[in-house]
Amino acid sequence: MSGGKGGGSTSSTQIPDWIKEPTQRSVQRAEEVSNIGYMPYYGMDVAGFNPTQQMAMGQNIQTAQAFGMAPQGQVNPLAGLPQAQYDPTTGFSGYSASPMYEMALSEIEQRQPTFMQRYQDLYTDEVPPLGEG
Repeated sequence: MSGGKGGGSTSSTQIPDWIKEPTQRSVQRAEEVSNIGYMPYYGMDVAGFNPTQQMAMGQNIQTAQAFGMAPQGQVNPLAGLPQAQYDPTTGFSGYSASPMYEMALSEIEQRQPTFMQRYQDLYTDEVPPLGEG
């Protein structure tokens, strides 16, 4: 008796020509973007309280004091909050996390300068323009 192990089959996938170049450009662009590094937002993250809201908080405290539900004396509802920043271009006031972010970066640079240098080295290479390199 003779026989084999059976037949074999091969399959392949062909990438259409119309998608090859756009795909290569997309991969190149993704590599360029990956070299940018983190770009923090330095604007306001949280809105500040407007004067009407501040007045309402003060009136709530005064009402609670009148009924013995809060300590007597001057109570500042905004105590402990930093001064809100005012943006003259929009007319809004608010708070930004960027000062805390900058402090954290300074702390890392002081405590772990080698780590920070390695991180910065990831993003210091010149990125060639799209289609070059």
